Amino acid sequence: MDDKSDDGDKFEDSRQDCLRYDPRGYQQTTWMRHALTAVIALIALGAAAASVAHWDGAGFPVTSLVIYVAGMVFVAMPLCLLYEALLKSHHAHVAHAKLQPGG
Repeated sequence: MDDKSDDGDKFEDSRQDCLRYDPRGYQQTTWMRHALTAVIALIALGAAAASVAHWDGAGFPVTSLVIYVAGMVFVAMPLCLLYEALLKSHHAHVAHAKLQPGG
């Protein structure tokens, strides 16, 4: 089996290469990935908590929907874009370092 994960990251760099050629970039992208996961979980938990009041009734939890959509659009999406930019920059640094003599 190959060393690639199935999480959407389609880069060919191994973890060892990333740590060797750009350790700071690796730490930044890892931290951002964990922060993004935590933010998405908090948004989902907030939306679920807002819907608790509607569980025993027939009404639709509009507040929960608004919290979820607004959180995903205005908080999680910019973080996703930042993560993608960090990831591309990190892999560009690793690829450039591999091409350098002695790398």
